[in-house]
Amino acid sequence: MLLFKLKLIIQGWTNLLLDIISDIKYKKYFKARYEICKLCEHNKYGICDICGCVLKAKTMSEDSECPDGKWKTIPETLEEEKRWPNDHLFEL
Repeated sequence: MLLFKLKLIIQGWTNLLLDIISDIKYKKYFKARYEICKLCEHNKYGICDICGCVLKAKTMSEDSECPDGKWKTIPETLEEEKRWPNDHLFEL
């Protein structure tokens, strides 16, 4: 479990840094997740008070999910989009 959490942290921070220098895959999903987190009652100065993660990095980890159930992993989201193509789960 600890190694999986470490993987998620590294994944999020890597994507955050890559986003600064290039256009990364899944950008629209990362942006939508972050917008959800910005309005969340658990957002305490950019840190989730449930899991303790830096939100800007956590929302950019493909395999992370919201601990309060407000958004899922990218693979789960993509699968839902295939099943429900007209729902536009992450359209801003």
